[in-house]
Amino acid sequence: MRKKGFTLIELLVVIAIIAILLSILLPSLNKVKQVARDVVCRSNIKQWSLIFAMYTQENDGKFPGQIDGLNFDRGEWIVPLRDYMETDSDISLCPTAKKDDVSNMYGSTFTAHEISDPSASYFKEKCSYGVNCWTFAEPLRFAKNTDWENIHWKKATAARNSSNVPVFMDSKYRGAVPHYNGTNGNPDTIAPTATQDAQINWASGMGTFAMPRHGGGSNAGINVMFLDLSVRHVYIKELWRLEWYKGMNISGYTNNGGTWPQWMQKYKDR
Repeated sequence: MRKKGFTLIELLVVIAIIAILLSILLPSLNKVKQVARDVVCRSNIKQWSLIFAMYTQENDGKFPGQIDGLNFDRGEWIVPLRDYMETDSDISLCPTAKKDDVSNMYGSTFTAHEISDPSASYFKEKCSYGVNCWTFAEPLRFAKNTDWENIHWKKATAARNSSNVPVFMDSKYRGAVPHYNGTNGNPDTIAPTATQDAQINWASGMGTFAMPRHGGGSNAGINVMFLDLSVRHVYIKELWRLEWYKGMNISGYTNNGGTWPQWMQKYKDR
């Protein structure tokens, strides 16, 4: 008696059903992975918030800044904070921003950057986060002759609306000073970069943080720790409504009629 097997049509039907199921499930699995990476990133930044808290408690409420004898502006904050970290900790890397084997001072939306001194002999580490340098304990070396002293956040308790003052976040570089060369109180000069990963402008600085690293569709943005040490997701366009320095106009981006570059137009307004 001949054994009955599957016909070609039956096999094709089974394959088609599997293909349909995969097409339904894969996007969901990818979304789950994306959410998981986002959660890990926020957990990393929350751990950093505890490190910042310990440091400020021992330093008269001041955040770390530059260190005499070193010379990698906007990156020296990490040196004293490492004393509060576990030596094998990997909280400097966002799981969405891959660690690149190639040495690169600048990162991108999905790659880490490198923090190091000019000779890379004292300090060298891959990192996916950066700071708002307006929170440094003292003016940056290249900003000594500005009115920095009057508008930067001198202490962790300096702001009434501390939940809107960004301190530490997803970043393409070790730190930036949004609006450094602009007119104080006028956000117009904090122009968005023309492309998502355009060369970072250290003067305006906002391009260092404006990227869709977390969240899908119009909800894309970054994770941010604020002056009150809270951590939350911030939409890309919402960055223009955060108080980066004391007295900043937070009405949003209004330059050029408030027209965002093409790559940003699909993201949610906040």
